Amino acid sequence: MDGSREPAAALERALRAEGMACRVEARERLAIMVPDTLPAPGAGIDLATRTVRERALALARAHGFTHVALELPASPASARAGLPGA
Repeated sequence: MDGSREPAAALERALRAEGMACRVEARERLAIMVPDTLPAPGAGIDLATRTVRERALALARAHGFTHVALELPASPASARAGLPGA
C-alpha cells in the first residue's frame, strides 16, 4: 500500500454498503474501524457476531489489508470517570 487514503476510503465505502457505519483509518496493512456510533443492543450491525466480523475481515483483505481492529468510542460514563489519583 502506498500510504494514500484511497484503500481506507474504498474499504469504508464497502463496509457502509454492508451496513457497517464506520470510519476506517489505515496503519500500514491494518485497517482500524471506528464506528460512527455504538448501536443500542439488538439494533443495527452487531460486530460481536462471528459472521459480521468475518465479512468485515473479508472486505478488508479484498482492499489490501491483512488485519482489522475495532476502536470503540468512549462511552459517556467512561468519559466522565476520573483517573485514580487525578
